[in-house]
Amino acid sequence: MRILLHDYGGYSFTNQLGRTLAGRGHRVLYSYSLTTQLMQRFAPRPAHENLVMAGVQLPRTFNRYSYLRRWRDERLHGRLVGEQVRNFQPEVVLTANTPLDAQVLIQRASREVKAAFLFWMQDLIGLAAQKNLSSRFPLIGPLLGAHYQQLEKKLVIASDAVILISDSFFSYVRGWGITAERMHLLPNWAPLEEIPLLPKENPWAEAQGLADKFVFLYSGVLGLKHDASLFLALAESFRSDPEVRVVIVAEGPFAEKLQAQACVSALENLVVLPYQPPAEYPQVLASADVLMTILNTDAGAYSVPSKVNSYLCAGRPQLLSLPCDNDAAQLVSSRKIGLVSEPGDVESWLMNARALYQNRYNHNQMAMYARAYAEENFDIERITDKCETMMKLALRGG
Repeated sequence: MRILLHDYGGYSFTNQLGRTLAGRGHRVLYSYSLTTQLMQRFAPRPAHENLVMAGVQLPRTFNRYSYLRRWRDERLHGRLVGEQVRNFQPEVVLTANTPLDAQVLIQRASREVKAAFLFWMQDLIGLAAQKNLSSRFPLIGPLLGAHYQQLEKKLVIASDAVILISDSFFSYVRGWGITAERMHLLPNWAPLEEIPLLPKENPWAEAQGLADKFVFLYSGVLGLKHDASLFLALAESFRSDPEVRVVIVAEGPFAEKLQAQACVSALENLVVLPYQPPAEYPQVLASADVLMTILNTDAGAYSVPSKVNSYLCAGRPQLLSLPCDNDAAQLVSSRKIGLVSEPGDVESWLMNARALYQNRYNHNQMAMYARAYAEENFDIERITDKCETMMKLALRGG
């Protein structure tokens, strides 16, 4: 098959899928946004004759917090990917993490070249828009949010197949009249090959002065979906313990604000670092004793944080502040991989952190369960088998 795999975010797991499909003889064009990359999410790999890497670069910097500018840029991205579709002439277009205004144009181009179109639903974008726009613009926001909910519904209905990452997403789309044959469940994963089990005492940890510390670590984007005050509270609770460090690997205005707040409060045990090169990412995660994920209540309804999967590969216990009905929270709790508290429950967050710090035996068990789950569920060959089946069904019309 000729496959155009588009991931707006350029995540490592979709890149791994593209490489594996190419290794099976498919002609693959892997398209992603270069403009919006706050960090490089996948390490460079040797060229493959069946794989074309096609990053999309806009002629201007991306401003995610200017709604009008963002709308224009996302539409421009969609037009440029649409041109990739027309030039590559794929049989199948599989698109993930894609803003709806861009998705419209990509789907339109796919129809022009008669390609099967698979909507890979990573987030409930319409619901997210409804919540965020209504909060930001109380008068017009609800109308704009309703528009995006209807647009998402229209795009999904017009797709040859929809891939859902969570069972909870099925209830959201079930009433849209989509047949069961066109809906597929494919939970996200992380590339095991790229995140091997490494010792805590590694070159990166040594360079950062963390090899002999107990480290609570967060790595990833900080934005409107995240309550970074939890990190301040955690650092404050361990202020008098010289063994503990709270390490945040992030960039952007929210990371800068967190660093400034830590300075004002003289929290020397809270360390904010810039994004690290992809080649060092396994060492970054390995330097942690506990890996952290946070998400506010609204975001927990429409998003399943993918960093939890990378953390599983690293084989470390997890400390989560997520709605307890979120898929990631249920996984971590049910598999005894870590501890979960509800967003806003600072007391439980700190109690869970203290429990992970004090109970090292339980800590080691959680670490073992984490890696075991990843090895059981992140086999890229089995995942690629599923994706090939989905694409073949879409080509046959479901």
